[in-house]
Order: sequence, then structure tokens, then C-alpha cells
Amino acid sequence: MKLIGKRSAASALRWVLGLLNVFVMLAAIGVVVVLALSMIIPEFGATVLEALNENRVQAGAITVTGHLTLLGAAISTGLTWWIINRLRRILLSVNQGDAFEPANVGRLQAVGFSLLGVQAAALLLATVAPLSIGESSIDYDLSLGSWLGILVVFILAEVFRQGSAMRDEQMTTV
Repeated sequence: MKLIGKRSAASALRWVLGLLNVFVMLAAIGVVVVLALSMIIPEFGATVLEALNENRVQAGAITVTGHLTLLGAAISTGLTWWIINRLRRILLSVNQGDAFEPANVGRLQAVGFSLLGVQAAALLLATVAPLSIGESSIDYDLSLGSWLGILVVFILAEVFRQGSAMRDEQMTTV
């Protein structure tokens, strides 16, 4: 199997990410709609959180922690959608044989900052989600692998910056 071009590994991976992107986008839209409806109709938000919980919580209006839970879910799904889109654009440029184009530096930095946002949303969700369904708050599981992965993405952005500069220099050399 080829690495770039039509019917390549990059093309197949881009197609898989495109399919995944559809489902993540639908989830993001769904969470945003539920969040908006819970702001307008608080009983709706409480019903949604009750449906997600195995134990029944008291019926009534959604609490602040419930809104924060839905907000954290909306942020996580939205950022995940954004990350997948940036990765698809990077794969498109790789597929076209121009991996070190300057735009990929910004795309990788956007992925890094989005991953930071996902980690912040995970911290928010670990804190408020249990409270919104009537349980005690759980500890945030600090994943060293996730934080190292974010660092690697920022390092790769700098590598791509150097590769882009070298590419530009080569294009101007006669």
C-alpha cells in the first residue's frame, strides 16, 4: 500500500477520520441542543441527567453543576470535532505530497491547544459531573500520557516549522 496519493494509507486514514467526524459532529450538536434546552427549560436538563444516571435523583430543575456538566460535554465534543478536522487537513496536504506547508504548523498548534482544552474540560467534568447526579466528587485522574502527547504535538509543530522553512529555502535555491 502506498503512503501518499490515491488509495494510500494517508487517504484511508483521512476517510476514516471523515466518518468519525460525522458522528462527533452529531454528538456535539446534540449536546449543545440539550444544553440550550436545559437553559430554557430547566426540567428538561434534569430529566436528561436523570436518564443518564442509574440511580434516580430528585426530580426538578437542573442545578448549576448540571449546566456545567453539559457545558463540559459540549466543550469536549466541540474540541474533538475541531481536532479531527485539523488532522484531516494535515492528511490532505500529506496526501498531496506537501506535508511541510506552512499551514500545517498552525494546524498542529491548533491541535495542541485543543488537546489542552479537552484536558481542561475533563477536569471540569471530573469535578462537577458526579455532583450533578447526586454522587460525591471523584478525583481527576492525571494522565501523564495525555500530557506528554500534548507536548509531542507542540514539538511536532516546531519540527514542521523547521521543515517548512527548509522547504521554502529549497524552493528559492537555484
